[in-house]
Amino acid sequence: MNPKSPTPFFFAGELIAGFQLIRPLRVRELSECWYACRRKDRTPAAVKFLRPEHPRIPQFYDVAEFLKTVSCPFLIRVFDFGETVSGAPYAAMEYAGGGTLRHHLADHGKIPLPEAVQLLHDMLCGLATLHAHGMVHRDVKPDNIWLTVDGGFRLGDFGLVLLPGYLEEPGRIFGTAAYMSPEQARDSTSVDARSDLYSLAVVLAEALTGERLRPKGSFAETIKFILSDRSAPPVDRLKIVATEKLAILLGRMLDPLPALRPPSAAAVLAELDAMTLPKRD
Repeated sequence: MNPKSPTPFFFAGELIAGFQLIRPLRVRELSECWYACRRKDRTPAAVKFLRPEHPRIPQFYDVAEFLKTVSCPFLIRVFDFGETVSGAPYAAMEYAGGGTLRHHLADHGKIPLPEAVQLLHDMLCGLATLHAHGMVHRDVKPDNIWLTVDGGFRLGDFGLVLLPGYLEEPGRIFGTAAYMSPEQARDSTSVDARSDLYSLAVVLAEALTGERLRPKGSFAETIKFILSDRSAPPVDRLKIVATEKLAILLGRMLDPLPALRPPSAAAVLAELDAMTLPKRD
């Protein structure tokens, strides 16, 4: 844990709704997440808490209920959710023991094509499920993609998800600048499913090449770069590490104009399934 992080509100050993907290994974001003285990069967779990003053508590509960009831193996599933006796909203969820894609890339630099194809497939399936229920993730990035111990991928961290029925102040810009679509860099409240496709393609390009598409910089610097960038999608670079058809598909997902991208995750999945691509052993 970062020594500059806020002090956790909970403590190791505490029992919350049948889950015993073991160690903090991430502590922020308005939330914290703990590695825990379910007391009755020792199942590993991650338990996220919100402070009572968190502005997105209703959305948190709606997403937790969705992830508890939906049948999709590519989204982090929720075991239970509710409110602690101290009034803190919580959600106990699946713990993917393989770590994040960010850590995997830091250790290995990039991933081979068969693994990248699996990554793309699994994330498209997860996004298709979200989008079918009117949701937009808005923060698809390596830090929010988890590996299971058997090599599968899970999409997690739904803290910025756009939910139907909730009004947001137009014109706000939020998310992770290095992975956001051009339209999200203009107004993060008015994006649709095609924005998630763009972000996913940025992730795939980084995973395949081992290089980030955008230069490092502050949030403001990166937003300025996105809005001024007129370069074409890096199809030629992708052809070196992927098949021509896959490189072209990723290039279309990276088109700066949403209207020129594939219309949905389901449409991309259909194109992907029609390709002859290497598969993982």
